[in-house]
Amino acid sequence: MKKILTPQSAAGVSLAFFLACLAPQSQSQSASPATSQAVERQVALAIVQRKIAAKPPTIRVRQHEKISLAWTSDEIVNIHLHGYDQLLIVKPGETVSMRIDASVPGRFPVSAHGYGAAAEDKGKQHKHQHMAPLMYLEVLPQ
Repeated sequence: MKKILTPQSAAGVSLAFFLACLAPQSQSQSASPATSQAVERQVALAIVQRKIAAKPPTIRVRQHEKISLAWTSDEIVNIHLHGYDQLLIVKPGETVSMRIDASVPGRFPVSAHGYGAAAEDKGKQHKHQHMAPLMYLEVLPQ
């Protein structure tokens, strides 16, 4: 038996289709990459003889990107990310991560504020020395 489409039933079908198109989509379909959980970028950095081995002069990230700098060193060192005011002490044989949520755009130097046994004391006092930065972190605006 064939079903005959009358003007009244066609209007009902059209209205149902229209309302289905307006209905909100499920969370999984409507989530855009920008609102999904951000993946943390990992960068391994090794300090050898007071310089970064295979030196990356600048690491560039987008604003609000998450990044983790995993530091190793052949001697104890106090590392400071200026602008974000992150300090950490890296000892030989250890990997220490500096996690950054790059919320502030700009160019920020990463400096060593002491090497050797004195690095632990300088980490507590945090005295700036006039040394060339090890590298730079550039946070590009969105």
